[in-house]
Amino acid sequence: MSGRRWAVFGTALGVLAAMILAAPEVSAERPVRVREVTLTVDGEQATGRVYEPDGGARDLIVAVHGHAGSAADFPEYMASIAEHTGAALLTMDQRSATGRWRTGEWNVWAGWQDIVAATQWYRGEHPGGRTVLWGWSQGGLTSGLAAAYAPPGTYDYWVDTFGQADDFTSWTEAPLAGPDLRPQIERDAGGCGPATCPAAYAARSPALQASRITVRRTVLLHGTADPLVPITSSLEMRAALATAGKPVSMYTVVSGRDLDGSVGPAGHGLGPVFYESGCVVERLLFDTEPPGPDFLVDAANGVDTAPPPPPNSKCAN
Repeated sequence: MSGRRWAVFGTALGVLAAMILAAPEVSAERPVRVREVTLTVDGEQATGRVYEPDGGARDLIVAVHGHAGSAADFPEYMASIAEHTGAALLTMDQRSATGRWRTGEWNVWAGWQDIVAATQWYRGEHPGGRTVLWGWSQGGLTSGLAAAYAPPGTYDYWVDTFGQADDFTSWTEAPLAGPDLRPQIERDAGGCGPATCPAAYAARSPALQASRITVRRTVLLHGTADPLVPITSSLEMRAALATAGKPVSMYTVVSGRDLDGSVGPAGHGLGPVFYESGCVVERLLFDTEPPGPDFLVDAANGVDTAPPPPPNSKCAN
């Protein structure tokens, strides 16, 4: 996918999110309400939202959006997962639409701080239960930093969906997403490139911080046809976690089914890999996600070693 097509994709998602939010079914007709979140993190305003099932929730899903995204992404889908699992779903903008760190940019350092602060705030109001950390694309890297730098015990599981494993490779591959990304990565790292500031890039690389990750288990998902974040990124993350002695399993998706049942290649964005990761989140909360071995999904060729989706779920066809 070219940088222009990726920008159009992000814009279309924003329009779709606004249209769905305008519909009453998410906040009024469905048994899930949406509450806006505003916190002060590092002296700045951090914004987000939380989806809360009627009657409250003990379990918590912390969802971390990708580049050019926001806490408003995929509201119908997020609400459906909260409704089906009975868990609250918290998601932050990383950091806000008006602050120094603008929502949708490569703000991975401010982003992980927002995620951890929001998790601690919500857990302070709603203690107990399991907490699943789930990030996709840039949110995979940002959530990995949250898993690495949060106090031990903050998160029970980490689900990383076609995320970058390290800031060095993210900088190298930034042109795949367009000309604006590399300058954003450099700004986030302190205004310099990896050759000048290697320590800043290492600190922003989950694969290089794998020994700090204390979740019960990490689940990685990646498509072989991903043109923006190649599957080698998840293979790197898997190797780093395994070397550090951390429990990890991985889904390799060659082709899969969309929500309408159609079969297509496993690329980036909304599609088979993303929806399979929604299934993983749900299975973790239902205690039906097996510990491995790794899984292979190639629906076009009749191969699918993944566990079945939870009954009546919307996470996959």
